[in-house]
Amino acid sequence: MPSGVQKESTRLAIVEQALTDTLERLQEIGPSPRVRELRAKAQGYERALRAWASRPPTEEQRAALLRLVLELNVEAIDLGKGARS
Repeated sequence: MPSGVQKESTRLAIVEQALTDTLERLQEIGPSPRVRELRAKAQGYERALRAWASRPPTEEQRAALLRLVLELNVEAIDLGKGARS
């Protein structure tokens, strides 16, 4: 497998897993306006990821989505910590 394909697959797998983790964390926190906001972001990112099946993204788009999803994941982690305190 060419290294570019493996790199892309790894990046997309990270995005998918981070989205799954984020949605699970948000489910555990319970309902609130902030949780709804973060869930809506995650669902939007999922739609973007699914759209790539029919129209592959540019390298910049892949990198941007990875960054956004990881930032969202950190926000969900922080929100979860605050909810437990």
